[in-house]
Amino acid sequence: MLDLSALLRPTSPEEAIRLFAETPGNGLYVSGGTVIVPSGSPNLDFLVDLSAAGLDYVRPLADNASTGTAGEGPGLALGAGTCICDLARSQQVADLAGGVLHEAAAAVANHTVRNRATLGGNVVASHYPTDLPPALLVLEASILAMNLDGKREIDLETFYTDRRTQHKKGDLIVEVRVPGASRNLTAAFEKLGRLKLDIATVNAAAAVRVEGGGVVHARAAVSGTGRPPARLHDVETFLIGQKADRETFEEAGRIASESVDPRSNHRASGEYRKKMIGVLVRRALERAAEK
Repeated sequence: MLDLSALLRPTSPEEAIRLFAETPGNGLYVSGGTVIVPSGSPNLDFLVDLSAAGLDYVRPLADNASTGTAGEGPGLALGAGTCICDLARSQQVADLAGGVLHEAAAAVANHTVRNRATLGGNVVASHYPTDLPPALLVLEASILAMNLDGKREIDLETFYTDRRTQHKKGDLIVEVRVPGASRNLTAAFEKLGRLKLDIATVNAAAAVRVEGGGVVHARAAVSGTGRPPARLHDVETFLIGQKADRETFEEAGRIASESVDPRSNHRASGEYRKKMIGVLVRRALERAAEK
């Protein structure tokens, strides 16, 4: 249940940050509200509603913001307030790296949730096994955070591995950036849940670049282990220089399974999650290589 003293509705990111800093008590930025509204929190005094703050967009990264190199084309700038349904419908998202982010967006819950849930919330609420983080990790995305001192770009993997340091009170995530280099990859997303619309038991994504039948670039990531979403560096290291065939991807799945230590809960045991992570990573690699 929410028992708030204030619900603030800024019309810009700058106003949102100012209101957050000026309002007494414990606050939270919210946009779709699909996590905080049903779960509630007795410790919240106010919410800053971002739905009118102008953070819903999908567009090419500006030249001075793109981390791509010549010939790769621009990356994508994704507003943190963009609803999941718009990501699933965007042709720009579908055209990127074999459509891995499109696949992940389409796998989020059901159309009712996708029409409310936002990219920023899906990225931040990593204590849930949300679907977008593995896809964004294999695309080597970053986030643009903003506070009263200005803006700063944070690598998404660093954000998850060192969140206490990277994400400070009052920080507002305004944008997710996907580099232009991801256009040279093909990638795929896999999800396992009790039902298609259920929260993931585990999920995974993989991205590869294959040249001459061999893997020259590889990324793999998982979520749903009871820990923050994470890249699988042992899998990535193994894949470089290997043939892009079923035997290689089966071994990569085995390495993925061995490299994680999932927790158990009411949805599944850690042992089951460990086994299925290997299966999902193998499937994602096979589909990515076929694209």
